[in-house]
Amino acid sequence: MQAPISELLTEAATLMVVGMIVVFVFLTLLIGAVNLIAFINSKFPEEVTPSVSGVNRAKQTASGGSESTPIAAISAAIHKYRSKR
Repeated sequence: MQAPISELLTEAATLMVVGMIVVFVFLTLLIGAVNLIAFINSKFPEEVTPSVSGVNRAKQTASGGSESTPIAAISAAIHKYRSKR
């Protein structure tokens, strides 16, 4: 009992159209949600926190600041890796 080819093509076309409509509606809702979030964020901007200036950061690095520890760890890891080779 095989279905005629025209019925199969009609069912395939219907499924394709339904799928395309679902994707279109989902993407439309997604774009609307992103625009809504952008609108809300523009009405309530985040407070700007002052960052450490370049001069202060250079002083921290020179005086053994927080940036020297990762550099030392990376250097030690590279040295250990190269010594195993």
